[in-house]
Amino acid sequence: MQIYNFIKPVKIRQSFNYNPYIMSNKKKNSNGPKTDEGKAISSRNSTTHGLTARRWLNVNEQSLYDETVKNLIVDFDPQSSIEKILISKMAECTVRLMRTQKVENAMFDLTSSVAGSLDESIKSLSDGNEIMIQETHNAFFIGWQFDPHTFTNKMFALSEIAPQHLANITGWAYVEDNMPIIASVIMKKCTDEKLNLCDFISRETNQSADQIIKIVAAGKDNSDENTSLSNEKFIESNHKISSSSLQEYFTKLVRSLVRDTQAQLILKDLDHRIQQIKDAAMPDTKKLSLIQRYRTADERQFSKTLGELLELQKRRKASN
Repeated sequence: MQIYNFIKPVKIRQSFNYNPYIMSNKKKNSNGPKTDEGKAISSRNSTTHGLTARRWLNVNEQSLYDETVKNLIVDFDPQSSIEKILISKMAECTVRLMRTQKVENAMFDLTSSVAGSLDESIKSLSDGNEIMIQETHNAFFIGWQFDPHTFTNKMFALSEIAPQHLANITGWAYVEDNMPIIASVIMKKCTDEKLNLCDFISRETNQSADQIIKIVAAGKDNSDENTSLSNEKFIESNHKISSSSLQEYFTKLVRSLVRDTQAQLILKDLDHRIQQIKDAAMPDTKKLSLIQRYRTADERQFSKTLGELLELQKRRKASN
C-alpha cells in the first residue's frame, strides 16, 4: 500500500451541532419527491442540458466512452484497481468535453440561423425604416431579380424627375420642356396602347407602386420616336390634361421609383449581409460562460486525474 502514499488523506470535520435526531427529522420533513414518478423526474434533473449528467445521454456517448477506455488501457496498461478507476475517470472527462463542445457548436449554429433570418437582415440594411422594410419584403416575395439595365433606367428617370418642383407643373408643355425623356416614353406608351394622355395618366395614377414604375423600367425606345408625335388623340388630349392630375401622377411615380431603387439596392446586398450577420452572431453571454466553466472544470479534472495516474504508475514501477 506504500504506492498510495502520495494521495493525501482528507480530514473530515464534524459540525459541533450535529444531532442524529435533528438530522433524522430533517430527512423526514424533506420536501423532496415522494412518489416513484416524482423520484424518476428528479433523477433526470441533471440531464436538462446534459452537461452534468451522470449517465450517458445516448448510444454514441456510450460508444465513445467504451472506445476511450480501450485506448487509454492500451496507452497506460493499468495494473491495479485504482489505476483502472483513474482510467475510467479520464474517459468520463473526455466524453463530457466532447459533449460540451457539441453543445457549444449547437448554440452557435442556432444563434447564427436566427440572426441570419430574412427579417433581421432586411431590417439592418434598411436602418429600421418601416416603409423600406415593407417595400423590400414586397420586392423579395414577388421574386424580384436584380437587373443592372433596368436599375440604370429607373435611376436615369429618377434623376430627370427628382430635381423638378412638381408643384410647378402647369401642363404637358412643362413636362416636355423639363423632362423630355419621360415625356417621350409616355407619348410612346400612349401611342402603342391607343390611349389619350388623360386616360393614360388617370389609369397610371391608380396603379400600384410596382406597376406605375414599369413605364420607365424599359427605358427610352428610339426605334419609333416620331410615331407618338403623330398620334392625334394624344396631341388633342395633352391640352386638356389638368396640372393637378400631372402633379399627382409624377408625385406617385417619383415616390415609387425612390422606394423601388432603394429596395433593389438592399436586395442586391442581401445575401452578403445575411452571411455577415451569421458570421458575427454570438450566443447568449451567460450560456456561453456556463459552457466555458464546464469545459474548464472537466479539463482540470482530466489533467489532475492524468497526473495522479502517472504518479501512481511511477511509484509502482519504483517499488518493483
